[in-house]
Formats: sequence, C-alpha cells, structure tokens
Amino acid sequence: MKKSFKITLAFLISFMIIFSNYVFADTISSSNATMKLVEDNVCDISFGTYGQFEKKMVNIDTEKKTIDLSLTVTNKDDGNHTHQETNSELIAGNVVLLLDNSQSMSSNTVTVNGQDITRKQLILNSANTLVTKLFEANPKINIGVVEFATSTSTSNEGTDEDAIIVTPTLSNDEDTVKNALNTVSSTTMGPRTDIQVGLQTAKKLLDTSTDTDNKYIILLTDAIPNTARGVTFDTYSTATSTPTKETLTSLKNDGINVISMLVSMSTEKIAVSKEDPQPTYREVAERIFGTEENPTAGTLYYVDDKDVEDTVTNKIYKNLTKTNTITIDDSSQYALTDIVIKDYFPDNIINNFDFAYLTKPEKGTVSAEVDKSDNSITWTISELKAGETATFTYRLKLKDNIDSNIIAVNLPTNKYVTID
Repeated sequence: MKKSFKITLAFLISFMIIFSNYVFADTISSSNATMKLVEDNVCDISFGTYGQFEKKMVNIDTEKKTIDLSLTVTNKDDGNHTHQETNSELIAGNVVLLLDNSQSMSSNTVTVNGQDITRKQLILNSANTLVTKLFEANPKINIGVVEFATSTSTSNEGTDEDAIIVTPTLSNDEDTVKNALNTVSSTTMGPRTDIQVGLQTAKKLLDTSTDTDNKYIILLTDAIPNTARGVTFDTYSTATSTPTKETLTSLKNDGINVISMLVSMSTEKIAVSKEDPQPTYREVAERIFGTEENPTAGTLYYVDDKDVEDTVTNKIYKNLTKTNTITIDDSSQYALTDIVIKDYFPDNIINNFDFAYLTKPEKGTVSAEVDKSDNSITWTISELKAGETATFTYRLKLKDNIDSNIIAVNLPTNKYVTID
C-alpha cells in the first residue's frame, strides 16, 4: 500500500560570529571574525513505518569558517519479507483414458449423493471433469480415449476386438475428447472384461506420439480380468490374470505411467472359481494389480462408488501434476517511493555564506543550487528499497564580506526540513 505524508521539523545547528576591533559599518570583512558553535542538534525525522531522515553536522572548521552538514535518509526495514506459494504444474503430456465398457458398468446402478446413476455414467461424468481440468492446466495436452470389454463373439475374446480406439489419434482438442466419452456412454461392448488387450491398445495409441516422456494410461474399471479364452469353466483363471499382470509390468518397464482405479472390489468369493479355497474378487485383483501400498505398476486406487468422483477428479489429477513451492519476495511493497526532502535556509545564511556540495547523493537527485525563491534545496528519491541508505554532504563557508548585523547573533543553519 502506498502511503503519502508531509513532515516539517525545525533544525537548529547554530553558531555565533564574534568580531574583534569592531567598527560600525553595513558590511565588514570576515578576516577578523571568529565562528563559535552554540548548539549542535541532530535533525531526526521518522516517516512512515520504516523511513528515517537525519541531518547533522559532520565537521566545523573555525579557522576556515566552514561547517559541513550531511543529509541521510534510510529505509530501516530489514527487507525480510517473503512468503511461500505453491502451484501445480501439469507433467502429463500424453494421456489415454482406458474405460471399461463391459456389461457390468451399465447394469450396476448406484446411489451417490442421493442420486441414482449407473456406475458407467458416474465414471464418465468424473472423466469429463478430469478432461476439463487437464485442458485448463495445459491446452496443449494430448488425450485419447480407448474402451474395452470383450468381443460380442466368444470365439474372438482375447483378440484385438476386445478394445476400440475411440479417438482416432491423441488429440489436443477438448471437444474431440469429450465427444469420444459421449460415444462410450451410448454403447456397450461384450459381457466380460479384457483388461490386458485394453492396456495393449492404449499403448498403441500412446506410441503414435513422438514425445517419449510423460505418457500416462488411466484405467477405470469395476472388474478384474475375465474372458472365455477357451477356459469356459473359470473366466477368472490365470489364463487371463497372468498376461494382464505381465502387461502391467511391461508398461512400467517402458516408462509408461499406469494409474488404475478399481471400483467395488468386493470380498465375496468368486463362485465360478475352481480353486480351493475360492478367492475373493479383491484377492484376485491384488494378485494382478498389487496393493495400494505396493502396486504392480504406477498408482493404484481401490474405491467404492461414493469415492469415484473425488478419486478421478482430484487424486488422479494430482498424479498428473507436480507441486512447485516458490518463494515470493514482497520487499518491493516495503520500498519508500516518491520521497521529496526540502531543506530551507534562513536569509542570514543565504546572504553571508557560500553554499557548495561536497558529495552527491547515492540515490536520487538534488538541486544544482539553492532555490532563491524560497531559499531551499530539494532532494528527490524515486525509490528507496528495504535496507537502503542514501546520503550527501554540503558545506557552508562564511563569505569574505558579511553583514555587520549578524555579529554576536545566534545563527541557525536552517529554518526547517520538510518531507513529502
């Protein structure tokens, strides 16, 4: 905040001229005059919170009849004004949304925030919000959409037909990506879930980018891998789970970041499993994807339906960004600006003393000579930063011929000082 003010203060360094063998006349020679210091006060003015002005005598030579005075202005603030700010930087350059479009996604209706909605639409709504946030963070990000389930023909399950690239290429057009999500919303693929082929297809889409860094696959599903694959007695067998885990490991080794959200991995036993004892859905999921603490590849979330929106739009979004902490220097807000200091002299000083600068100010500019209209010099400083000091010195020297009426009179060196 800029503050303005005006301060006026009288300043008294005074001395007396004593003359021997005095003979009455209007003007007399100063050769036989003696200059005696009467008062040596320091002009000390505080202005604002940190501003400090000082005027003082730095030297007096009674033989040469000179007095040297310095003007100093200081910003006494220590300059230690910083604060920390954090910002998020999107690190993902290429993202494939890998969406489960199997029958269970559409057939399961869930209640979230008092609203009944299919699990598929819940996930798609969250994906739409995520896409909005990603393009807001980086309009140049490339996003693709892949849907997967199984082929409508059992004999083709486990082939490339189990996954479809919905966006022809990775796209940096938000409307194209959202139209692809709408396409997934209006269709349903086969009854089972071929996650392995979905991952492989997502990688093919990512490979169309020449950018080798910052590639992400975001897997959103409510199932564990299951296809016929010729194993009609157990669709959750190692015939599907083992290749899926191997694919996850391969993607990790290729530098592709896989973020997986598995919804509603229940602790119910898988009825069709021939294992003894029968595993639960969560147990089979952990064999393939690992645990949240120790995932097979990338970041893993096991969530309930009520957690889907927050996980996709906030947690997964954070996985695609990095947080930077920067130090902001606020010292400029504590600078003293537009300082105008005026030093006024009495007529007796102007008429009987020669004025000369001994040094120039380190900051700002000062009048080249005394302004005779008001007997003042003006020191202007546009900015004095925290901790900075500026000073200069001038000299008053008794003239060869002086007015007789100043003999034995107390002579202040100046009338007052003003600070705007």
